[in-house]
Amino acid sequence: MAMITLNILHLSHRKDRFALFMDELRIQQIPFRRIWEGIADPECPARGILKAHQQIVRFASQEGLKQITIAEDDLKFTAKGAWRYYLQKMPDDFDLYLGGIIWGNIMPDQTVHDFSGTTLYTISEKFYNAFLDLVPGTDFDRQLAGKGRFVVCDPMTAVQHAGFSDNSKRVIDFSKYTDRYQLYNG
Repeated sequence: MAMITLNILHLSHRKDRFALFMDELRIQQIPFRRIWEGIADPECPARGILKAHQQIVRFASQEGLKQITIAEDDLKFTAKGAWRYYLQKMPDDFDLYLGGIIWGNIMPDQTVHDFSGTTLYTISEKFYNAFLDLVPGTDFDRQLAGKGRFVVCDPMTAVQHAGFSDNSKRVIDFSKYTDRYQLYNG
């Protein structure tokens, strides 16, 4: 299996999240990672989030990478070995390969047309331009509805840690949504 660099978006003032994802990297034995500074936009948090993700996709496009894997700093793997499982289950054909989602109707072929949740995903080079063309201002995962082939890992390997959200400015716990999905348990 090829070594994949995990590109992590992180707001440096969030020391709590830094500790969380460093624990996740250690437990999952992820040796190759790059931490990218997130982009905070106080007027429109969704705009900052999209710009932060787009900086990584733009880098991948400029470097000629066939794909790039991105995680947010509140990433929580569902069990030890989940990272390896995510990589092993990566399909050959996808625009986005999602480690998990918060909301969406997963079809029998593990695709989803409309979803929420980009805690862990891999984006294919064939989808870079479509992603970079998204308009900042609304949640970008919702803008993607019906625009590509989105495959969810089966079972899901990634969810979000509960905690304070810089986006919604309150404590968020998405487990009541993700508990309905099958989660990888090792």
